[in-house]
Amino acid sequence: MFLHGVSSLLITSAVGYWVVTQAQKEKGQVKKLGMLLGIIIVLVSLVGVGCKIYSLATGCPTGKMVCPVTGKMGPSSGGVSR
Repeated sequence: MFLHGVSSLLITSAVGYWVVTQAQKEKGQVKKLGMLLGIIIVLVSLVGVGCKIYSLATGCPTGKMVCPVTGKMGPSSGGVSR
């Protein structure tokens, strides 16, 4: 399951990069919006990969750990922050 989640996030990151490259071909506000959305997609995907790698490195099972970025518990704990 771990590799499935990481591979999905890496594919999403590649899609974000594709959005950025397509936005570079546009002009004006479309270019700015596309670049912004693409960068946000890439960053969120990479943060997700970081959280998954952190959970593997610390030995915490996915869904029961505290994400180092948000400080929130995983989905199975009800999303209570630490």
